[in-house]
Amino acid sequence: MRTLRLLGKVYSRVVDLKNFLYDNDYFCPVEIPVPVLSIGNLTVGGTGKTPLTDFCLKYYRRRQVNPVVVSKNYRAQVKDIAVVDPDLPGAAAYYGDEPVLLAEKNPLCKVYVGPRKFQTAKRAFENENPSLIIIDDGFQHRKLYRDVDFVVLDATESPLSYRSFPEGRARESFESLVRATAILVTKINLVSSADLEALVSSLQKKFTVPVFCFSYEITHLHLHGSQTDRDIRDFAKKPCLLVSGLAKPMSFEKSLSAFDLKILKHFSFPDHHPYSGKDIERIQTDWKEAGSPPIITTEKDYVKLRHFWPASMPLWILGIEVRIQNKEDSFYEILDQVLY
Repeated sequence: MRTLRLLGKVYSRVVDLKNFLYDNDYFCPVEIPVPVLSIGNLTVGGTGKTPLTDFCLKYYRRRQVNPVVVSKNYRAQVKDIAVVDPDLPGAAAYYGDEPVLLAEKNPLCKVYVGPRKFQTAKRAFENENPSLIIIDDGFQHRKLYRDVDFVVLDATESPLSYRSFPEGRARESFESLVRATAILVTKINLVSSADLEALVSSLQKKFTVPVFCFSYEITHLHLHGSQTDRDIRDFAKKPCLLVSGLAKPMSFEKSLSAFDLKILKHFSFPDHHPYSGKDIERIQTDWKEAGSPPIITTEKDYVKLRHFWPASMPLWILGIEVRIQNKEDSFYEILDQVLY
């Protein structure tokens, strides 16, 4: 623990130095000739950033705007800048699971991946000439200038998580929120109203930027390989298995607990886990021993599992919907203003 704390202090000081150099114009960010909106966070994964990015993309589509999304090729096979093709066999392993999910859910919006976001953004601008570029996970990437900086905070996050990496999960200090255009608090339906009120109140006292609250609510379950959708309430009190590779698997379980599912086992893998045939064999063995109950996974995991999931095992994909719970008009006003 002492070693982790020491490493965390070293990491924190390096990040603070980088921010100081940018804040005082020793380093200058690269500017793109179109507006840039970043959706990022303070911690290492698990805040619900991807559903929120999808939420913003769908809003812009309703406004007849086609943004280009720029993401890092994190744990992906592709090493150069590329446009995501979600129909490519093994696309999630090649481009990364989250970029493929965003491309699949928003077929009219191009998604670019690459090793450095500012270079990828420049290429996306040159190739697509979009009216807006959205940077997925861009808060720490200060090399690229952005017009709007949304920072996502998970309402279920423990205060200990905000200790510097690797002791905690923080990429930079809580004080960095002063750079944000707005703070987006997610998963508010998974905490008590008292805890949420305390969190929002503390943020509003410490920072002058607006705070918006979002719930992530289950809408349906979709059966792999079919057109079948079911209401999650149909599974109440029924045994099931869970499969996920998430930074915060307990949020997945907690989102289902409200519907009184009987979770026999959760096959929990590391975040962005590259599933293998051995993983499927292990799941199938335990599934048979458990009496062949339904298996539930997330949309993010499904883009990796679907190409080699056995038809004999019923796999249900959890659909969720992001809903803004306060100051809705003010949030949309920010989304609109970035375009002008």
